[in-house]
Amino acid sequence: GIAARAVNLSLDLRMDAKFPWAASVPKDIFQDYVLPYANMNEGRSDVRGMLSSALLPILNGTNATTFQEVTAVVNGYSEAGSTASVWAAVSKSKIFFKSGSTPLIYDPMSVIAFGYASCTGISVLLVDALRSVGVPARVVGTPAWNNVTENGNHNWVEVWMGEKEGWGFIEGKPAGQGETLTDPCNKWFCDKAHFPVPNNTPVFATRFKNSTGVVYPMAWDPENDGVPGVDRTDFYAAACSKC
Repeated sequence: GIAARAVNLSLDLRMDAKFPWAASVPKDIFQDYVLPYANMNEGRSDVRGMLSSALLPILNGTNATTFQEVTAVVNGYSEAGSTASVWAAVSKSKIFFKSGSTPLIYDPMSVIAFGYASCTGISVLLVDALRSVGVPARVVGTPAWNNVTENGNHNWVEVWMGEKEGWGFIEGKPAGQGETLTDPCNKWFCDKAHFPVPNNTPVFATRFKNSTGVVYPMAWDPENDGVPGVDRTDFYAAACSKC
């Protein structure tokens, strides 16, 4: 089924010398943030084969060898350009941002079919694309800015950059332009307005294994407590209050 195919494709990458970053992922990170075929409660589909088939030939034509470099290619920030990214490689027309699309359009197949999504769908597709080429990634976001529902929610992506660097964060390019994994302050939302001192904006990342009891809250499905999470509030409070 879908899970078995995701596992087989991921294990194949780890054994392929052409993709050295995939082999360097620790087992616990690999099991939680590369192997899983889903992020939250989005519709399930066998999208990993499509994504890896589209992206691995692109990566073969680059000099990308690190998690950061691979992410730049997949997200459209490398010298290869946005036409060699997931946003153009899997859709007849370049995928673009359209607010208010969740929950109707945010699973990866729907995003590819319709050619657009809001921040959640863009983030889900980027995470799935990165996982399909062996890069650990997860959806992260806040259910409410400043813990006020009326202020709206937002989702973006965390990418594991290595044992030393840990997790960096970025938006899918259609949702945020000119961003990097290493500079928190070049994201529009990473500032004192969204993360004041003392901070009142909660932030959570998704995970696959439910081992801590933490839940990932979904603004479009607030009663659903079935998605395991990681509390990232302190990390963003520290990083973004300096911007």
